[in-house]
Amino acid sequence: MNKLLHYTIFFCALLSVLSCKKQADLILVKTIENTSIKQQSISVSSNVLNEILLKLKKDSLSFKLKNKDSVLAFYELRNGKAAWEAIQNRNALYTAISTADKQGLNPSDYNLNKIKEIITSDPFSTKNNAAIDILFTDTSLSYSYHLANGRFNPKKLYNDWKLDANVFKFNSILSNSLNEKSLDKSFQKFTPQHTIYKQLLKQLPASKALVSSDSLRTITEHGSKIRPNKSSTRIINIRKRLNELGFLQDSLITQSKVLDTLLQQSVRDFQTSKKIKTDAIIGIGTIDALNESYQDQYNSILANLERWRWFPRYLGENYILVNISDYKLKYITKNDTTQYTIIVGKTARKTPVFSSQISHLDFNPKWFIPPTIKKEDIIPAATKDIDYLRKKNISVFHKEKRMILDSINWNSSAPLSYRYVQGAGDSNALGRVKIIFPNKFSVYLHDTPSKSLFNKNYRARSSGCVRVQNVFSLAADILNFSNDKITNLVDHKLTKRIHVTKDIKVHLFYWSVVFNNKSEPIFLNDVYKLDKELAKKLAN
Repeated sequence: MNKLLHYTIFFCALLSVLSCKKQADLILVKTIENTSIKQQSISVSSNVLNEILLKLKKDSLSFKLKNKDSVLAFYELRNGKAAWEAIQNRNALYTAISTADKQGLNPSDYNLNKIKEIITSDPFSTKNNAAIDILFTDTSLSYSYHLANGRFNPKKLYNDWKLDANVFKFNSILSNSLNEKSLDKSFQKFTPQHTIYKQLLKQLPASKALVSSDSLRTITEHGSKIRPNKSSTRIINIRKRLNELGFLQDSLITQSKVLDTLLQQSVRDFQTSKKIKTDAIIGIGTIDALNESYQDQYNSILANLERWRWFPRYLGENYILVNISDYKLKYITKNDTTQYTIIVGKTARKTPVFSSQISHLDFNPKWFIPPTIKKEDIIPAATKDIDYLRKKNISVFHKEKRMILDSINWNSSAPLSYRYVQGAGDSNALGRVKIIFPNKFSVYLHDTPSKSLFNKNYRARSSGCVRVQNVFSLAADILNFSNDKITNLVDHKLTKRIHVTKDIKVHLFYWSVVFNNKSEPIFLNDVYKLDKELAKKLAN
């Protein structure tokens, strides 16, 4: 019954959206067709255009541009000639920006009202065609930049994201497309072509249509944890919500207030789908996930579209792709894709987002303990119990001199200036293999002695590095070594470095929406709580 209600709500909402959209499209078509001159051209005085460009150089224009330097470079490329004399090109730009929401962008960011006014007026009656030419160029560059690299620079939003902008010859591509009257093709070049980006775009209107039905979902209030076989009045709503989400059969929607065996299994299945702790205990995290709205899901799609625009267009011939939110690593080559389970940084020590290239692997590595862990973990533990360092096989160095542990004044500031090194061995936090790719965050892929944590559903548990299950297999693939050769390197117990001769890129990224084999969206646990804030920025 509840699934039927869900689909009924969805189709009604979607029909409403499509109806409004058809009307808007009809108005747009009429607007363009009614010019009856869309194949004609408008004459723009080169003298007037260059006078305006001169004012632009001197910052003496009466209106502001978003891309002053790029606009000047664009007209320099065209030897001062106008770009938007063809009405067909003007209409094409209006069509693109008025439907920017189909890309998860905001049409109002692109001078929509001004351009609509220009499009719907008689182009031959205006004396401002030179200024209009510049306005259209500025707008098209903004839209191009946003398609290519997103509206926001991730390095300015997050201290632990380092992604370089995708490089295109924007002015050249735009100028050529205008000459050929194929503006839409230039925008297509700037748009991500990855399958998941296209799936997100396809899902966007359906997700937006569902937002209006948010008020019909069952909400569960927060409260104390509900443990297996315990009772709570909130269980009744939890049953209803699990049924709405497809995790509980209609026959199990009862007035029972007990978290019984069958309901426990439904809760576990739901927790597993969200990659939150799978224990059938209903706490804050589970309630938040149950209460997730269609607006939340729509926000996640918008946020993920923006992140895909940030992402490099070329990933490499051979590359490792880490999805932090999914706790998965994929090693992708021309002929094969291998997937590994991973553990990522906890919320207080997030795994950073960046791209690099593998340089070498260390077998039986030492661990040179980074500053944050030294300050927040190692020194406090040593202050409480000096034997902690001995048990963990951690040595302390001042410059190149190894310190006698009992001689260190742990209550002074001196220990902060020392280096801490954990020797190779079974207790080493990096395990037996470390995969290095240069980066400013001191982050790498590695083995771990705490292998039981891979069995957990919630795996944001590291201090920032990425722990890889079955990492020996990954090492063998990277080096083209046999499993026996890897085993021999590990069993030898000596620290050994092996450089990687082929190019293998590493991309650490964050997607909270993925798709299954049926192209159905899976809304993962937004482990670092980034989606809502980014969607809010995109809406403003």
